[in-house]
Amino acid sequence: MAVESVCTVEVTYCEGWDPAARAAGTRMPESETRRRDESGEPYAVLLSFQGQAKALFQVDWRHGYLGLFLFDGQARRTQEYEYRQLEAGRLHLRRYEQRRPASGTGTDSPESAWRFTLTINPDGRACRILDAGGSLQVGAEVPAEHRTVAKAEFGAWTGYVDARMLGLAGPITLVQTPPRAEAPVSPGAASWSAPMPLQPRHLEALFTPGTRLAFDQERTAVIAEPAGAGLLSLPTGSVIAGDPCTIDDALPFTVTVPPGDYPVLISTMRWEGDGWGETPAAMLRILDKPAARWELALRPGEDARLLGSGEFYGFGVDSGTACFLDASGRDTLPKIFEQQLTEWEADRDSCTVSDPASGINLIAYLSGYGDGSYPVWIGRDAEGAVTCFVADMLVLHNAETLPPTVTRPAACVSPFSGRVTDRRDAPFPDPGSTSEFIKSQIADIVEFRQELRSRRPY
Repeated sequence: MAVESVCTVEVTYCEGWDPAARAAGTRMPESETRRRDESGEPYAVLLSFQGQAKALFQVDWRHGYLGLFLFDGQARRTQEYEYRQLEAGRLHLRRYEQRRPASGTGTDSPESAWRFTLTINPDGRACRILDAGGSLQVGAEVPAEHRTVAKAEFGAWTGYVDARMLGLAGPITLVQTPPRAEAPVSPGAASWSAPMPLQPRHLEALFTPGTRLAFDQERTAVIAEPAGAGLLSLPTGSVIAGDPCTIDDALPFTVTVPPGDYPVLISTMRWEGDGWGETPAAMLRILDKPAARWELALRPGEDARLLGSGEFYGFGVDSGTACFLDASGRDTLPKIFEQQLTEWEADRDSCTVSDPASGINLIAYLSGYGDGSYPVWIGRDAEGAVTCFVADMLVLHNAETLPPTVTRPAACVSPFSGRVTDRRDAPFPDPGSTSEFIKSQIADIVEFRQELRSRRPY
């Protein structure tokens, strides 16, 4: 009877992966890596076979993140499993991506001739996207055993990857590579961070007269005095933000405030050297206090832990106009707005319409560059009380502050609790079976694409 040969896979603990050198970054001893794991600090783990990189783990429990990357024969990361911790002891496969680098691409370049992405909701509903000479999007259902895995003990890396996924024939055993002295990381060394949703920037500065922000090498924005738009009536304390012309079915934010009347301020600016500008943001001020921290405003059913890098939940605008209103006015105020506002006056920063029957109102303003999707941020003071809602039109999100602007530091609240002591003894699924399931999903959408192409008239 033949005996399967065991494949010895080397384990290297390190800071990250250097795609230019196609090698591990600064190495770390196991003791330091274990300490980082327990404290929630980021680290990386490289699995190699006979000197060839096979898999890379990037772990950052502070942000509930474990990333698994698989390499091709040229040490390029061509497959990615992004896991997020949504419950104690379990990791959810939020996204899988496979790409085939363009010819001649020698590093982890985002340029790909072919790309498949699978994004999975916690309930198993998923979206498959195939980009290959055009984009095709198809739904899918992912069973629990292929979207959930136990959070394994430190060092139990075979809980997430097996021999089949590494392209090895036999069972594997993990052996740590001996530590070695490392020089300090050079400026060009690899670095990484967990995929993070859009982070707020310059929010208070957008309402501080005299703030100067460099938009690009040619244009500088100068913030003027915010324009008062009046008091917004919030009889229920439930806030809605959106396009007044398409807000009929919008849901209020999950964070509420005490019922009352609150001022709305419109951020104004002009381009330096010009006499015109945009509307960078609007604020519903609840307390006249600076914000100590910010969080993304969410509606029922939204979970910020599921957002990818730079993503956000926002409200859509199709009419170039946005607004704040109380949830109790959702069914009446948009109709009154459309009836009363026939044309926006050029010198107005905002307008208000009221329901004569109830007395509640809607305050509208121009939405920056116009149509698009925009986030709303909730400010809180040091004690946790809500200070404001800020609708950011993203006009100056990527700008940089210039002297004499001075900004107060304000943290962004992480949606993750940073659990690190909630392991399970063994993984729930077989990692290889999940890999095979994903292969079947790829084959299915590729076949569907070919079928669609065959139907094209010539």
